[in-house]
Amino acid sequence: MTVKLKPRLAGVASLVPSGTVVADIGTDHAYLPVHLVQEKACPRVIAVEKSPLNSRLAQETVNLFNLTHKVEVRVGDGLLALDEKDGVEIVVIAGLGGKTVCRMLIAAANKLRSYKRLVLQPMGDVPLVRRWLAAHGFCFARERLVQEKENYYEIIAVEKGRQIVKEPIFLEIGPALLRERDPLLIPWLKHKLEHYEKVMQGLLRSRNGKEDPRWRYFNFQYDRLKGVLEDVCRGE
Repeated sequence: MTVKLKPRLAGVASLVPSGTVVADIGTDHAYLPVHLVQEKACPRVIAVEKSPLNSRLAQETVNLFNLTHKVEVRVGDGLLALDEKDGVEIVVIAGLGGKTVCRMLIAAANKLRSYKRLVLQPMGDVPLVRRWLAAHGFCFARERLVQEKENYYEIIAVEKGRQIVKEPIFLEIGPALLRERDPLLIPWLKHKLEHYEKVMQGLLRSRNGKEDPRWRYFNFQYDRLKGVLEDVCRGE
């Protein structure tokens, strides 16, 4: 019996190198750890959950697939639940808010560079996460876009190294997404532009209209995104 992941988690798994020791922070039902053991030959996965209730649900999944010898469910607070002797090579944080991801990274900043790769899939505030990573000695090794129904998800894989981000807009889009020309890049950019249009239309109906600082911000971002989309469509 094997576990079948939905596109979002399957995209996360695709950026985890085969045969590595992994920690899945905020593992929820532990479907990702089970998949990594079954499909990517990961010899050991530590599944971390802060909530004792969620950790019990994760343990039930591990028991169901008879993988207690390879997947350890651990109750703890983010990366602080990990120890050097665990030998973790890859850290996954998927399905948590971007601000929460940043707080976890800050709390464990002194140990982050001991890992070969961080695979992050924030639920919102993705530019904030990219900005923190670029400012703290990480380069964007890989990035992927995944679509589930009408929702797009950004998945970021970073490694130790220096990252020069020439324009702030590239923190909004993702340097590796542009570099690799992700297959979903064009529809995703169009989706973002449509979202910005709706936000700006709503702000125009407010008291301050175009004088609202938020409208000016979104208008600026809209123009930059539109320029990037045009460049991508031209193959530049």
